[in-house]
Amino acid sequence: MPSGGRRRSRLLRWLTPLLLFVGLLSMMSYATGAAFLLRIENPAAGAWWDTYQFYFMEGAATAIGLLFAIRIARRLIGDPGIAARCTVWAAILMALAFAPLIHLCAVAARLLPDTSGIVSRDWIIGLAGYEIGRYLDKVSVAAVYFLKTACLALIAGLALFGIAVAVNFATESAANGEPQSDLSSGS
Repeated sequence: MPSGGRRRSRLLRWLTPLLLFVGLLSMMSYATGAAFLLRIENPAAGAWWDTYQFYFMEGAATAIGLLFAIRIARRLIGDPGIAARCTVWAAILMALAFAPLIHLCAVAARLLPDTSGIVSRDWIIGLAGYEIGRYLDKVSVAAVYFLKTACLALIAGLALFGIAVAVNFATESAANGEPQSDLSSGS
């Protein structure tokens, strides 16, 4: 594997845990109301974090889904050269689509069924007690929302990787002077 491929792999390898940390930190902070503690120490930073922690959670979940899509789709391509070129095209497409995908995946995650059918709030509170159960319920709701957002981003990322494969093959065939098929001819 060329050194550029190793660099990309190393970047993906370190970016994923960083995004997981940011996503889980913001998810836990949002679910437990921990921004209040930061407001006590530093009111300006606490107010800023309280305003943007949900967006950090959504952005990290979307980015994790897109990174997993790159990792999965890259393994499906047998030729390392083609896989590397498709990864570059996919990364460009995903970077362009990242901001709209954050909002699209987050809205779609809210439309899907919520956690009330999976884990009952009353059951958690009955098991852990009222105070702890309330926090566990909020954490479970935020975790399911985080996972749904990441999974929807994974699906979108796989679709974008498919577009990148098509773009790669189209540019390769055009560069090699191969004739393009005419789909409108009917033959």
